[in-house]
Amino acid sequence: MKRRVLLAWEGGAGRGHIVTLKVMAEALGPQYEYDAALCRMDHAAELSHLCTAVYPSAALYNHRKMRKAAGAPGTATWGDFLGDLVFAFPDRLRLQFDWWVEVLRTRQIDLVIADFAPVSMLAARALNIPFVCVGTGYSVPPPGMPSFPVLLPQYDTLVHDEALLRDNANAILSEFGVPPLQHFADIYQASVSMPRTIRQLDPYDGLRSQPLLPPLNEALPRGEPGGDEIFVYFSTAETAYEPLVDALCQICLPTRAYLPGVAPDISARLSAAGVLVETAPVPVELIARRSRITLNAGQHGSLCMGLGLGLPQLAFPQHLEHEYHAQRAAQLGAVDIVPHERLNASEIVDRVRSLYHDLARNKRVRELSASLYPDLFGDIAGLVRQRVEPLLA
Repeated sequence: MKRRVLLAWEGGAGRGHIVTLKVMAEALGPQYEYDAALCRMDHAAELSHLCTAVYPSAALYNHRKMRKAAGAPGTATWGDFLGDLVFAFPDRLRLQFDWWVEVLRTRQIDLVIADFAPVSMLAARALNIPFVCVGTGYSVPPPGMPSFPVLLPQYDTLVHDEALLRDNANAILSEFGVPPLQHFADIYQASVSMPRTIRQLDPYDGLRSQPLLPPLNEALPRGEPGGDEIFVYFSTAETAYEPLVDALCQICLPTRAYLPGVAPDISARLSAAGVLVETAPVPVELIARRSRITLNAGQHGSLCMGLGLGLPQLAFPQHLEHEYHAQRAAQLGAVDIVPHERLNASEIVDRVRSLYHDLARNKRVRELSASLYPDLFGDIAGLVRQRVEPLLA
């Protein structure tokens, strides 16, 4: 009988979580059976050929009552964010935990692979099921930290006491005879931790005991100078900002866009303005060959793809994780940042055209890409099998 692996996702948005879980399952191969429990089903079809069952998971939602009472400061740490999601609310945490326990038992799961699924990992710990924590470095913090560090200095107000968050988790674990967590960050004490990032973007560089997993597969192409298109990838609510849509219609440069979930009227408007709106993911080989610059929200995967291809990027961060990664990539000289919903259409058009015509910048980013090659690319499948298969022996 094949061992059964659960691909778990319970918080966040965007296609990147699905892509990471897909990479993990493809790397391990068909000798195992897979379930996928997903908090959003938008891109679930991308896993259907790999899985015996794909179904909605119990989802984490942002409960901001305590944050609003504190004056609505920006989230200071990843631990503070987890408090907003569920760990500051024992009753909600219990409901979330019980759902995962039921799934793990009913589906007879032998291994959990969790991307932004901290309560699924808590349930796996309680049932003594091995689990693998995957995702970006931002969402896969190392255990053992007495407290989560502040990641952006302009957001340094803590709303939640990590000791209370830890105690809420320990109260559940104690019922299963599991030793208590010493620190709240220890919920990330996984059987295997596989953050897919590079140290240049990793918020916890220098604090990890397990190695990073390169974010890009070695089969992806390097940057090829000569493309004349702007490649746009916005995966969530970016196009709800009307000046951004206006700007895309006014750039008057060759533009290709993949906008999963975009409203039909916006898609039609962009197409009428000459934007080539794709209806499926664009092969990275075509992006490399056709593109001169890329526009994105500062998603970690998009930033890494741009770095790997040697393409300058213009980022429109939608939340703090985007902002953090975009700032780190900007420090490398690869990215310009447009502040969230602050520029009008004309100003956005100017930013896009300026980056598009900056050939010296293009050359510098290609040189940067060459220097980052050892960090960005690797044999993902081989590394996953080497580290994860022993858990299923």
